[in-house]
Amino acid sequence: MKHFHRSARTAFAAVGLTAAAVLMAGCSTVGSAAPAAEDDGTFTVGFAVGGQPDADWQELQGDVAAGLAEQRGWGFVELSNDNSEATATKNADIFIQKGVDVVMMFNGQPSANPVIAKKYEEAGIPVITFDIAQEGWYFVGIDNAAAGTEGGTKLGELAKSEWDCDVDLVISAEGTSAGQINEWRTGNAREAVKTVCPDIPEDAYVSYEADGNLTTSLANAPGVFAAHPDAKNILVVGINDQAVVGALQAATQLGRDASIMGWGQDGGLITGDNVDPNLVGSVMYFLEGYPAFAYQIADEIEAGNAPAVKDTGADPAVKVTPCPVTAADAAAIPGIEDRVSQLADAPEGTTEYDLFCKA
Repeated sequence: MKHFHRSARTAFAAVGLTAAAVLMAGCSTVGSAAPAAEDDGTFTVGFAVGGQPDADWQELQGDVAAGLAEQRGWGFVELSNDNSEATATKNADIFIQKGVDVVMMFNGQPSANPVIAKKYEEAGIPVITFDIAQEGWYFVGIDNAAAGTEGGTKLGELAKSEWDCDVDLVISAEGTSAGQINEWRTGNAREAVKTVCPDIPEDAYVSYEADGNLTTSLANAPGVFAAHPDAKNILVVGINDQAVVGALQAATQLGRDASIMGWGQDGGLITGDNVDPNLVGSVMYFLEGYPAFAYQIADEIEAGNAPAVKDTGADPAVKVTPCPVTAADAAAIPGIEDRVSQLADAPEGTTEYDLFCKA
């Protein structure tokens, strides 16, 4: 199996680049390998990366997806949603114009999804969505309910061992636009803390909008700390690592980080060189490896045996197993580039959970 690195994709991505450039003017384009002729019979994948800042896994999802398409001799068109409703909607028009046969994507601004879904339905193009459900799209993602519960339980257990559950404030860094996904991840984490430490007062639980984005979280979190000036022992849960780390960084800037612990979701900021010391753990999803699951569905579609659509996190097309890790556990897991490389060399059917969580 070939490595899924951008340097190995250069020649492949050059195919059809000139023809694609006109269509993609004004949109953020990570790469393109779609055939120049849209009706030559080549099965083509349209892949939209999320385009959120500080999220290396999103770009690497595109690398993995491109490598898997190349192995199959399929066409491939990659765009970035730029974390923008308008761009995601425009990208749908481009994929339709290019005549792709299936679309895979992560869209961190899901309020645009109903409009996008209507476009794809009218074009007859099936869609595989990562971690954020949309009616009519194949859902590939983490067991969000279990991930929230496992993360909150681990954080509660740390609060019990470190502070004897003497907690002054439990902050929920919400991503309300994600709807039920936010309730499962953030809400279940919050409820799990209550289960482990049932005597924390109800008024110690507060929420704010983080939007799943470090910048937004960092901007909005100070208001929470200002409203609770006497809180010392503080816990933070949230929809993803960026949301949680935003609160942790705000605490540091305000000098409120003497006794604070956060547990993230998705594992995006728990490995590598830029881990916040107060991020004591996360639930790793190994997000960069999601395309390997999506191609299981695409293979069936290409063979003319499209499976029935399963479009909810409760009954997904492919369910990814969560992997809760402490910061110490995460330090022993290879960085994201190495994980992608090892996945590329692993036997077919191997997942990153198999490679890094079970061990």
